[in-house]
Amino acid sequence: MSVLRRHRQWCVLIAAAAALLIAAGAISLTVVANVSRGPAFQSAATFVRSAEGAGVVRQQLGAVLGFGLAVTGPISESGNNGTANLSFSVHGNWRTGHVRLTEVKHGSNWVVTGGVLTVDGQRYQLPCEQPTSITSCRLS
Repeated sequence: MSVLRRHRQWCVLIAAAAALLIAAGAISLTVVANVSRGPAFQSAATFVRSAEGAGVVRQQLGAVLGFGLAVTGPISESGNNGTANLSFSVHGNWRTGHVRLTEVKHGSNWVVTGGVLTVDGQRYQLPCEQPTSITSCRLS
């Protein structure tokens, strides 16, 4: 077998291995994203986009375009009751921030009870009763 032919075979094997690794990585990220985005996260994401949370979020980030891959924080659930303290990134059309939200579970529904949006080192209370100005809900 010629050296050139052996070299081509190695290149094909390396390319196939690289493609397999890339596919496995993409599948893993999809699985992690789906698992970490359960009902508590869905409720938190809806809150961030809703009238209650969107005032300050929209003032600071612009329109919400999406959320980061990582959702962290403990969730404790027992039947119809539970608590969650979730933390995740929020991507707006102007810039990105980070939210920490506290939730309680009533029946099958998760309800956000409060939280903080952090943007460029500044912290803003969520929900904010009256986001009348860009700094009206600032905590620090």
